[in-house]
Formats: sequence, C-alpha cells, structure tokens
Amino acid sequence: MPVHVYGLTETYGPITKGYILDSWRTLPAKEKYAKMARQGFGFVTSQNVRVVKRDFLHPITGHVEDVAKDGTEVGEIVFTGNICAKGYYNDASATSKLWAGGVNHSGDLAVWEPDGSIKIIDRGKDIIISGGENISSLAVESVLVQHPRVLECAIVAIEDEKFGER
Repeated sequence: MPVHVYGLTETYGPITKGYILDSWRTLPAKEKYAKMARQGFGFVTSQNVRVVKRDFLHPITGHVEDVAKDGTEVGEIVFTGNICAKGYYNDASATSKLWAGGVNHSGDLAVWEPDGSIKIIDRGKDIIISGGENISSLAVESVLVQHPRVLECAIVAIEDEKFGER
C-alpha cells in the first residue's frame, strides 16, 4: 500500500508521513483513500509540525498561533526540528522570513484535521485572486484530473485587467 510523505528542500527531504490510523481501515474506500492522501503526521525528527494562522505574529511574544484542528480553518504549515534548514546562504532577509516566529515556514496552505493529520490546500503563492475571490489552483486541478480524458494538468493565473487574475 502506498504511503504519502511530504517535505521541502528546507527540511532535507520528508518531514511528514501519512501514517494509516487503525480507525481508517474499516472506512469506505473513497473516504479511506482521501485520508491517506493527506500529508500526514510529523516524523520523530521533525519534532513539531503545525498549521498556524497566516501572517500572524503575536504582538508581545512574536510567536505564531495555531489554527483549530477542525479540518476547515486554513493556515500555513510550519515546523521545527533537527532536519530543518537554519537559513539561506548569505541572505539574512530570506532567513528572517523563513524563521519568523521561531518556526520554519513552508509557504504551503493547509488545514489541520481533528486526528492531527495535515492536508495541503495549496501553495500560498499559487492562490489565484480573481475579482476578490481566492481560488485554489490545486482544487481546480483535482477536479480536472478526475475526467477520464485528462492525464495531468497545471493551473496558473494570468493577469486580467478587470479581475486582477484569472
């Protein structure tokens, strides 16, 4: 059975694994596979994988705040641990952004499920803002690849005078 892992260059490879929980084994196939497709749970070496409120730093402590583990509130995946990059070579500004609030920022938007697993919604910079609406490129791709005549696809925004992006 395939196992889903997730990671970045800044995490020296995988930082989460889609562990299959015992409670999932009796679920209908579609529901079980949807849970298995999540990015999963942090490895022992990742120590602390969380989903935090986007662009939020506590005004006093300077730390980030977790989203609710409800599978609906969208935040950014962050992590700490001994497999995380300390920073970017000769780029103090990028390193400061990477470690804002004392956690390593992924740039990936996700929800934190009640069971503690993480499910990516999209890459923050890939969100299409069209006429004030936020459109997940990943969600559109997920629908399109379900068509039997579509093998692969990629959704990208283009500039639009009226809507900003389309």
